[in-house]
Amino acid sequence: MTTAAWHRSLKGARSTVLAVLALASGSAPGGVLGADSLEFQLPTLSGSAFVKVADFPNRVVLINVWGTECPPCVRETPLLDAQAQLYGNVQFLGIATDDRIASLRFTARFHVRYPQLQAPSNPSGLLRRLGDPHGALPFTVVLDRRHRICAQRLGEVDARWIATAVHECTVEGLTDSSG
Repeated sequence: MTTAAWHRSLKGARSTVLAVLALASGSAPGGVLGADSLEFQLPTLSGSAFVKVADFPNRVVLINVWGTECPPCVRETPLLDAQAQLYGNVQFLGIATDDRIASLRFTARFHVRYPQLQAPSNPSGLLRRLGDPHGALPFTVVLDRRHRICAQRLGEVDARWIATAVHECTVEGLTDSSG
């Protein structure tokens, strides 16, 4: 889907939820490992600010897309929060696919400390761009320092997967001279 087509699909979204997701060049298909830089802007769950991947220049970014009624999402939430504290050099971002109130209750219940964003009311386009064409949850993507997708996981993550993905994406962002 082109960036222009994606923007047209947002017209039906609630005006309070701004969601801008596009590959920086607009030419590479979504979710392609090593493709051009991924950029998006989504509101925080509190609605007080918008967050963009570009807000974290030269940093590895781990993005976890989750839902409140998803058992693997529930199981991995405490681990993700602990890992976010452990990897201070990596920016963790959660993207909630449920309504704002249910998602705020969920993050409060688990005392989640890393930024949580609100997905568009229909998150399927967002998930496709991240590399999840089926819209299954949880889905985790790690971006290298240039914000290119370098690791993806459909399903529950564990500490070993996070460690491996973060290491590979950190090394890739430092050693790859393409781009």
